[in-house]
Amino acid sequence: GVYIGWRCPEFTWDCQRVSDMSRCFCGHLLGEHAHYDSQSHAVPCRQCRCKAYQWVPSRPEEIGEFWHQRRRGFDPEAWRAKCRCKHTHEEHDPNSLHKCKACKCSSFDSPFVCAACDRHYEDHDTFFMDADERRAKGMPVGQSTLDQLYD
Repeated sequence: GVYIGWRCPEFTWDCQRVSDMSRCFCGHLLGEHAHYDSQSHAVPCRQCRCKAYQWVPSRPEEIGEFWHQRRRGFDPEAWRAKCRCKHTHEEHDPNSLHKCKACKCSSFDSPFVCAACDRHYEDHDTFFMDADERRAKGMPVGQSTLDQLYD
């Protein structure tokens, strides 16, 4: 099988597990991108000009902002990760440095940190791996990936 995770490159754990229903920086789901396997490095989108799938938080809880759900009128479907320039990830170019299309911001700069490791979005990458590659890096596979959730 293919293990897909979002983490800092030096980590031996995934900060976020990724599935076909996970959102990309371009705004489309992984399932709307091209076919991928464990050797994939750049999985282009079939819906737009995005050249490589990059996981982005689609719920405020994924970045530790649990208070949003308690706000009157909060719409979880409308929530998007925002840059320091106040524009959403969907208002930035999905390729290279993620230049903002709405202002002069030269790259997406997250004001938020990862709920799992307290590092910024920009410090992370999305990885596609098989079980052998994960084992070689000392990462959990199979049932161990589930056990890791409850440690």
